[in-house]
Amino acid sequence: MLTLTTTTGAAGRTIALDGELDHQTVPRLHEALAGLRLAPGERLVVELSALTFCDSSGLAGFLAAHEAASAAGAGITLANPPRVLMRMLRFTGLDSVFDTEGAAATG
Repeated sequence: MLTLTTTTGAAGRTIALDGELDHQTVPRLHEALAGLRLAPGERLVVELSALTFCDSSGLAGFLAAHEAASAAGAGITLANPPRVLMRMLRFTGLDSVFDTEGAAATG
């Protein structure tokens, strides 16, 4: 199960993920990304503190978010990624693609 919450702030948009991001739930992330209208210079923040599971489909979803932000001239940050996700990003080399922030991002 995955719950997505999208909010808008002064610097851009935030999509908060709560639950499991996998092959069954990643289409919901794609739908949320399709509905975003990012402007050049804005930042898309993907809040991950409540993410409990992520598989390779989830990584592909993050890449789709990166592509959507880049196409709009916006930036992207993965906020508060769980340690296991940071290990996946490092193992796949995606840690050089994404800006991360939060306690687990450095651990």
